[in-house]
Amino acid sequence: MAVKTMEQNTGTGLYNAGWHELTISSAAYDTYKSPDGKVKRYVDLNFEGYPDTMRLRMYEAKNRETDVEFKIANLFRYACAGIIDVLKDPTGKKPVIQYDDEAVNLVGTRINAFFHKVKTDDGNEYSRIFDTIAPVEQETEHLSWTADQVIRLKHAAEKNFSKRKGTKADTNTVDVIPKSTSTSDAELPF
Repeated sequence: MAVKTMEQNTGTGLYNAGWHELTISSAAYDTYKSPDGKVKRYVDLNFEGYPDTMRLRMYEAKNRETDVEFKIANLFRYACAGIIDVLKDPTGKKPVIQYDDEAVNLVGTRINAFFHKVKTDDGNEYSRIFDTIAPVEQETEHLSWTADQVIRLKHAAEKNFSKRKGTKADTNTVDVIPKSTSTSDAELPF
């Protein structure tokens, strides 16, 4: 046997593909004007421990039928940011979240963000944050997110990523197998 050496991996994993729990360090609104003259609002988010070049830009998105904005609204809901109260809707079926959408309310809150790899024309790779996020498990005065809810929202975000990118998401989430509700005494096939 011979004595050999090898380099120790000193990578931090900060940019690995998959889910990362991030704390928002700064947030600011701006608008984008497309060549055809359409104006769209967005919010830029920076995160603790990451350079300003590793930001998440989230554009507003509206429901086609109701014209209600939901993308940035979900950011505030999932981050539990600026939440003032949870009200009952007139029908009593769905709660209505009342929130202050000032960007400063996002600072210091935590979210789960999905990192994915992007290849450049010259074959290099870099990490990017997908614009569909998930909450972190937490309980606040007005909203709470359970581990099960977080997992389901992560899976929904991954499905959205796969649909938009046309590829399978590279992820490190754990699949949750739902508990059986069957009361059958039939023999199991194993």
